[in-house]
Amino acid sequence: MAPLPRAEASTVRAIYAAYEAAANYWDSWGISVGEANADCDRALWNAFRWVTPLERHTGRTLRLFETGNLEEDRLVADLQRIGVEVYGQQDKIRLVGGHVRGKCDGKAMNVPEAPKTEHLCEFKSSNAKGMREIIEKGCKEAKPLHYGQCQLGMHEFGLTRCLYLVASKDDDTLYAERIHYDAEFTLRLLARLERIINSPVPPSRISEDPEFFGCRFCKHKPSCHHGAWARVTCRSCLHSTPEMGGDAHWSCARWNKPLSIDEQKDACPAHLFIPDLVPGRQLDVDEENETVTYELANGETWVDGETRKERVG
Repeated sequence: MAPLPRAEASTVRAIYAAYEAAANYWDSWGISVGEANADCDRALWNAFRWVTPLERHTGRTLRLFETGNLEEDRLVADLQRIGVEVYGQQDKIRLVGGHVRGKCDGKAMNVPEAPKTEHLCEFKSSNAKGMREIIEKGCKEAKPLHYGQCQLGMHEFGLTRCLYLVASKDDDTLYAERIHYDAEFTLRLLARLERIINSPVPPSRISEDPEFFGCRFCKHKPSCHHGAWARVTCRSCLHSTPEMGGDAHWSCARWNKPLSIDEQKDACPAHLFIPDLVPGRQLDVDEENETVTYELANGETWVDGETRKERVG
């Protein structure tokens, strides 16, 4: 019989629990620049449309996130120690009508390889395995999400170079790479993101096999592959549209009005699911009563809007 694992100390459990109790969770207003170069269009669309429940993290994971933030401060101090001027930390990135969003880690002058060139700064930390891959292959191949983030940041601020600086969590090895702005790559990425944002229906999956590597651990797998219901928010409603003229604005065709973030989260009694988000087959539409009828996977008939129509003005 294998020995039983040692129980986790009460002190450790209490620390993790304190992190979990203090955690704040919120829906992103748009597509994060840190996720924008992900492989799967549908995953990006699902995140943008708030299809999947908010992800909750363990205390250990929350503490790990904090460690990453502390490492950013340390890397800034390292650069300043060698005479690099770092500024503009947390400057906002807003692209594609404000629906692609993020903040930069900073900008820098007097980088030793090119002292007179202004650089975007992107700071990361990595375990030993990831660090070896980054050193061997470079950012673009080893960390495509980081590469996309660097390119979008340079595009937003009109810069041609990014200082990508990575620290190893295991042995404090540092890796620095000066990434050049790639206009063709970035414009293609922005066009792809605009297409995803403006799509009223989910794009194709990266794979129809739920055990495909890219799908196996995806947080959207339950709704994408296994018929889980989407959240009831304005973004899962067929009446809503992301607008391209402002800072991540949305509008409602049913009420002919703009939608605040709080309204989007709450939805309204007239909510009707985007048909592709319903795990079933659409049978009928009743425009007068504002209902849509479906046959669900179990053979049951379900009428979207039927239990809410009497509350709709």
